[in-house]
Amino acid sequence: MSNRSWKRIILGIIFLLLSIFYSVMFFQKAAFSDTMIFNIAHLKSLENIFSSPINFDYWNHSGSQINLFSPWLTILSGFIFLNTNISYGFATYLTLITFLTFVSAYYYMKRFSKDTFESLLVSVIYTFSLNRFFQVFLEQRIENYLVMIFLPMVYYGLFCFLKNKDWHLLTWGMLLVIWTSPYMAIAVLLTIILAIPLMIFSKTTHHWKYWGQLILNGLLLLGMTFLTTIGFIGPLFLKQWQTKFRQAGIKNPNFVTMYQNLNLSLMKQYLLLGILILLVLLLLLIFLKSNFSYKIILIEMIPLILSLFYRLKIPGIEVSRLYPALLGILDLFLTIIVSRIIIMIFQETSSVWKLLLVIAFVSGLSLLVFEQAQQLNFKKTLSTSENVNYEKFVLDYHDHASQIQPKFLANGKKTKVTFYTKKSDYWIQYYNPKSVQLDLPIQRYDGYRVHLNNESVKVTTSKRQTLQLRTHPGKNIIEIHSRYNLISILLLLINLVGFIGLGYLSLKKFVWKTKKSSYNG
Repeated sequence: MSNRSWKRIILGIIFLLLSIFYSVMFFQKAAFSDTMIFNIAHLKSLENIFSSPINFDYWNHSGSQINLFSPWLTILSGFIFLNTNISYGFATYLTLITFLTFVSAYYYMKRFSKDTFESLLVSVIYTFSLNRFFQVFLEQRIENYLVMIFLPMVYYGLFCFLKNKDWHLLTWGMLLVIWTSPYMAIAVLLTIILAIPLMIFSKTTHHWKYWGQLILNGLLLLGMTFLTTIGFIGPLFLKQWQTKFRQAGIKNPNFVTMYQNLNLSLMKQYLLLGILILLVLLLLLIFLKSNFSYKIILIEMIPLILSLFYRLKIPGIEVSRLYPALLGILDLFLTIIVSRIIIMIFQETSSVWKLLLVIAFVSGLSLLVFEQAQQLNFKKTLSTSENVNYEKFVLDYHDHASQIQPKFLANGKKTKVTFYTKKSDYWIQYYNPKSVQLDLPIQRYDGYRVHLNNESVKVTTSKRQTLQLRTHPGKNIIEIHSRYNLISILLLLINLVGFIGLGYLSLKKFVWKTKKSSYNG
């Protein structure tokens, strides 16, 4: 085995040990909040996602359409870990996510900078950053830190795309981001839109052939991204168009208010101003001394920082949910610039000193995570998760699941029925000597097939946006079977064709590059 292989194995073991340490801290110290319960319920409700977006076993049997709105492809893997023990399963899943974040940041930074020392710094600082700690331990929205695996891939893909080297990697990165966090996809798109006109200032772009090739690659990128995400974004937009669901806003830190609450003395304000001036001068030095790619990162950071102080307003989008995404991108860019500053300071030192510096960073950041976790010290942690009834848990998310009480109404009055659910199927047994209008506590969805006493029956929508139907006198056996509707099936088939097409084009590109490399060798 070569020295390079041994180094990769050792590095992988180190990343794995750090990931286990991170998950142990989470398991012991993080709060077991409603958001954490939602994460687990969501993962468990994805059991039948390939046959139906509705799982009647969860969300208080309300037929919640959360899985229509939440990207299920990348978080589906988490369901595997929750089949046995929920707490240990989720801790294992978090370990895997953290490990992949380490590997992704290291791998794509190594391809970007060709510097092992810089790549290690970026990987450790990015994965152990305070922003990621906040997302994992406090905010706990799984998509906000899961998507951090794919950000290095996206921006290295953007680097290759803007150099007209390749469009496939950016496409893979974008589709993974879209299938994980739509708000992050919007934030990434904003940074891509800003980066393209900045290429005017690069000498390599001063030719019409560059822009012609970029436009062609851009059309391929847009087309393949559309085809490989239409199975998710298509039903989402159709449902949004019909029902106008609106996510509730989230509370974001107000940095202006935080600064004002510090009540700093005049001397401390002058000291802070001096530090900011020195920081700006240092960043200006980095801007002048670094290549064009780092210049774009520094320029991109300006609107990202300003967005944290100035509240954007985008029609139709809950902007408060965009801030964690913008902060995640800023976190990556800031990590790259900080690592660049360290590289410039220690560029003349030996490899031994650089290794010692990496060890110091790993030790220091691990200690920082440990101390931050110790300060949390919540009594109700992940270890209590087995006692929660995840099937009845509901949350005010996209749909009306939290507003629907499990009440069956006969002609507007509460009545008793016997019902049973299994994944995407719902059975109801009801007896009444008279025919009544029976209102079921199940949200309306176009993909339902409803049978009354083994015959198809027409259903309508009640005032509370649930299913209702006219029963027969006597005994009634109602069956509700949920499947993807025809439009969703067609869009998923198109999406599958898109995946196959992108996979073929990417493999063809890889084989061609391998043959070319072998020929040149």
